[in-house]
Amino acid sequence: MNDDAPMAYLGLRARVIALHAGVDLQEARLRLGREYMALNTLDRFDRVLLWFEHDLWDQAVLIRVLSLLADRRGLEGRLFLMPADGKRPFMALSDAELAVLEPQPLTALQIEAGAEAWAAFADPDPEALDRLWRRASPLPHLAPALRRHLQDLPWRADRLARTERQVLSAVADGATTLAAVMQAQHAMDPTFPQTDLMLLELHRRLSAGPLRLLRPGEGWALTDRGQAVLAGEEKHRPPPRFQGAVAVRPDPPWQWDPRATGVHRALP
Repeated sequence: MNDDAPMAYLGLRARVIALHAGVDLQEARLRLGREYMALNTLDRFDRVLLWFEHDLWDQAVLIRVLSLLADRRGLEGRLFLMPADGKRPFMALSDAELAVLEPQPLTALQIEAGAEAWAAFADPDPEALDRLWRRASPLPHLAPALRRHLQDLPWRADRLARTERQVLSAVADGATTLAAVMQAQHAMDPTFPQTDLMLLELHRRLSAGPLRLLRPGEGWALTDRGQAVLAGEEKHRPPPRFQGAVAVRPDPPWQWDPRATGVHRALP
């Protein structure tokens, strides 16, 4: 996530999107290029309305955009943030509710806060992000989203990420299809509602290898080990992945400690 090499970043991001969404790599690269180039033309408009909701996905995109706009000239007084209510997506609002929304001018302090948050989000050491979510922020929905992001590091007690635990719990309660798991997960977690592609990737990860927690195949079902980990009788050994920029390994050096309500560095 090094902004000193934007083309390398866009190439890496395009590969992730192509792999995750099953689209052509060149198509993903060209679309990303067009989107980033569009940010260079915002000074042509009198008003730019930023529609970002309270959830982690939107807040992560918001701080990325603000980090790219932080040093741009000619945008003073042109950027406005649409007020999300912190509970519902914009698409769930009625026409009458949408009509009375008042765009809020985006302040220099908010842009600076977004850039700072992105730098911490892109840091392989999560301690800066852990400190950041505890502070008051001029971006109203940022702190809960950053906290939720860190909660998908392995937890100290069982090494499950929060999303993994929620999915295993949904399956243990009888959710056997992707649609049922997604519905249960959305009900449990309005701060980070998972998409179908995210949940399919999680199923692939948790159903692979000899220490799998979910059974392979289309149906969602716990293995015996999945039941034991969910019950706290065994600890998960997460396969290698990245949580943001933080590397997660079978013996993760960074963990979420719910007792301390924050990030914990595991002892060697």
